[in-house]
Formats: sequence, structure tokens, C-alpha cells
Amino acid sequence: MFERLPSLVFLIIAGALAYFISSTPERLNGDEAQLTVIIDGQKISGLIEPNGIFSYRGLQFAEAPTGLMRFKPAHSYIYTNAYKATEFPAACPQNQGNPDWYRGVVKSFQKDPKLISGLDNISEDCLYLNIWTKNHSGKRPVMVWIHGGANVNGWSYEPNYRGHNLASQDVVVVSVQYRMGPLGFLPTPFDQAGDDFSNNYGLSDLNSSLQWLQKHIQAFGGDPDNVTLFGESAGGGNIAALMLNPASKGLFHKAIIQSGALGPNATLNKTEAKAASQKFYNALEISSLEEARALKWPDFLNWSEKTGLSYYHHPTHDGKTLMAEPAYSSDIPLMIGSNANEMLMYLSQDPKVNEKLLTAYDEKIRALTAEKHSDPVMQLDYITTLENFTCPSLRMANALQSRSYVYNFSKTRKGSQKLLAYHGAEIPYVFDTHDTWLPTDDNDRKLTAAMVAYWVNFAKTGNPNDASLPNWPEYDSNKVYNANKAYIHELDSPIRKNTDNFQAICRLFKGM
Repeated sequence: MFERLPSLVFLIIAGALAYFISSTPERLNGDEAQLTVIIDGQKISGLIEPNGIFSYRGLQFAEAPTGLMRFKPAHSYIYTNAYKATEFPAACPQNQGNPDWYRGVVKSFQKDPKLISGLDNISEDCLYLNIWTKNHSGKRPVMVWIHGGANVNGWSYEPNYRGHNLASQDVVVVSVQYRMGPLGFLPTPFDQAGDDFSNNYGLSDLNSSLQWLQKHIQAFGGDPDNVTLFGESAGGGNIAALMLNPASKGLFHKAIIQSGALGPNATLNKTEAKAASQKFYNALEISSLEEARALKWPDFLNWSEKTGLSYYHHPTHDGKTLMAEPAYSSDIPLMIGSNANEMLMYLSQDPKVNEKLLTAYDEKIRALTAEKHSDPVMQLDYITTLENFTCPSLRMANALQSRSYVYNFSKTRKGSQKLLAYHGAEIPYVFDTHDTWLPTDDNDRKLTAAMVAYWVNFAKTGNPNDASLPNWPEYDSNKVYNANKAYIHELDSPIRKNTDNFQAICRLFKGM
């Protein structure tokens, strides 16, 4: 059961994605010259945020993946008319997983779940990005956010992903969308002339967005030679996948992966992907590419939910668009980490179920983790968080030859007893976008200032440190399994060195 747990986890986690409430109102600026950039010879106009940051919403970077473009790699979009980038685009096809998930989080904080609205604006015409910039001159570091949501849910402009505060730190912030679910990560088993078998359409969308930025980001004051990808959960996993994609080389220069390292079972090989694809389309009784392209997108999603088929969110290491590990780009500095209680909110309320799950683990793992947690639920949370998040992060840091920095986020808010440092809890600290219903005190604000600085410093130089911050030493991959020697930065109040014996436990998991 636990050998495939990463698949289950990333499907259930429709994102610990900070979400819907909030938003700071925007206002139009009367000076059109300040708001206009030229793309493909056309005038593109945007908005100004109340804090003075320029905002461009819904910039199309690829042709709509509809009709004959469904199940094709992304094709670049060329502007032929003036365009007002003042409205966020439709989200890519998905269900209501994120609203439902976040209502559960709100309820855990004893707030009204009705604060979370549903997602209404959904379309296959969804390959757009958003940009926040301090001004249009100069060449500032670019930070590109890739949202999470198990590669089945999420979108680029959820309130905690809006970059107006982060962009005030003299970086250009971008958030992008990509195809998900059976339309983004499930291949078709039908022949396509000139298109080798692959299911990595969502990854091709991300590559297309990065190619667009290489061509155009300087018009927004960004430096195309200093691009950092950062993302959470499946977004982080997709960054790891892009580090294994030869076509991505040169499109970005640094990576920050938050709770999303690719674990041993997080990708499929071509044989597995073909078998999964055939099973899915047989169940749909679809036997041709034409039929697959004619099916309405809600029918794809409804069928996948009814059948419980969960394989389609995996990237495929096909030897072309995604290489097998350990072929990570060795010249990409990495910041990577996870949260202390990623799995707590997903555990059963039935002690017998948890006890059964706990006893399925190796006796050595149970003995080592019992030293930290005597309560069975907390021990199971600790083990499953290590297995699915912490250990894959350490494994990736160990595999890289480039400079890396590793963190463990353990900050808990007031009233978070049911969740503690849950999956996605770090995101409002990174963007400085705390929801109004999240209890936020002075310690939260101090940690926010430090984390924003760490993230921005890393984007600027590949090193998170500056003289105003607690020192964050580089992770030494040669000491990965030597207890308490490979440095892990504990992001909490106060910030300190992590002293858990993660490495000794991680080496006991299969594939780690």
C-alpha cells in the first residue's frame, strides 16, 4: 500500500494551496504610458496595485490547446492586436478539489467554511501567465511560480500566489498555468503523425511559458539570464521534472522546491504510461484520437473520478522530454524542503486504522521515530511525512552536484492544533499574503520577513543569506546520512538548526 502512497497523497492534496479569500483591490492608473509594454509589436496594458506594483493579468503564452491542439505540445502564441492584461484568465480544467480542500482548512481554524467560494471560471483555453513588476526598466531577477494541486487542481492566481508584495522586493514575479489531469499528463494510445509517445503536455506548457519569458520578460524589467523557478507540491515536482528535461536547459537558472521533490514512484516509465493510457481509454470506450479530441473536458474529469483511476497525474520519463534520474541539471543551485506535519490532516480518525498503518512499517523505522513521538498518530504523521516529503527532498539534494540549501518548516499558528505545520502552510510566508482568516501574530510577521528575504536573496544570487538574517549554511551532500551533520535550516520562531535524525530514518525507506 505505502509503496504507491505518493500517488494517493498528491491526488488527495488538491493543493495545500493557499486560496481564494483575500484579495487586495487593484486600481487602474490614469497614465497609460506607465502601463503599456510592447509585445510582438502590439501594445499590452495592465494595472497598478495599491502598493505601486505594476500588474499584468492573463498574458497568453501559448495557443489554446483545443480541437486539433488537444494532446499536442504547447504552440507559442503571437499577439496580433493590442491587449488589455487586466483580468485573470480561466483556470485549466479541474474539479472543485481546491475549494473543498481549503474549506476543510478554514474549518480546522474554527472559521466559517462559507468564506471559501467555488471555482467557476474554467476552460481549456487556459495557457496564460501573470506578471508583477516594480518598474519596466533595468534587469531584475525573475521568480516564476508553478502552482501545486496534484497536477489535477490549482491555478496561477489563487490569492496567496499573487505577487504584488513579493515584487516590491525588487524582483519580477510571474505565475503560470499548465494543463493538468488526463488532458495534461495522460497520453493517448493512438498514433499521431510526427508526435512521439509522451504524456508530458503539462510540462510542455511550462517550457512554453519559460520560452515566452526568455523572449519578453525584459520588457517588464526582468532579466532573462536570471530566472528562478519556485513551486509547491506538484508544482515543485514539476520543477524537478524540468530539471530532467533537456529542452528546459537555459530557460531557468535556479530552483526552489517546496514540499514537492520527486520520490522514487513519482514518475512513470513508457511501459507503465502506455498501460495506464490504454486502460483509461478502454474504460471510456474511445478507440481513436478523433473521438478523444471530441470528448468534452468535463467528461474526462467526471470519468476519472468515477473510476478512481489515479495514474494520469504522473509525468513520464520517456527519454526525450523527461530523462530518468539522476540526470538532474548539475548547474542549477537548489533550495528545497518540506513542512513538519505534511500528512497529519490526511490521517484517519480511527485509532485502529492508524495502528494498522503504523505496524506495516519496518520495526527499525518505528523504533527510531518512537524516540520523538510516543503518540501513534503523531508518529504516523512523522513517518509518512518523512517518506513522502522530507526524504525525497534530501534524496534530491544529495543527487545534485550543484549548491543546495535544505529547510524544514515547522511554524504553527495559533489555533492550528489540528493541522500544525501542514502541507502548504509555508506559502503565505513566502509571498507575504496571509489570509484574513489565518491567525497572524508578530512571530508570523517576523518569520515572513525572513523567509521573503531568504527566497529573494536566493533568486538574486543563488545564496539565501545576507547580514540581517540567521546564517543558513549550504547543505553538504557528502554527509547526507550522517546524523546531525548535513545542515537543515529550521524555519520556525526562532529560526535555528534542525536537530532531527532525518538521515538515519530516510535510508531505511525503499528507494531513498
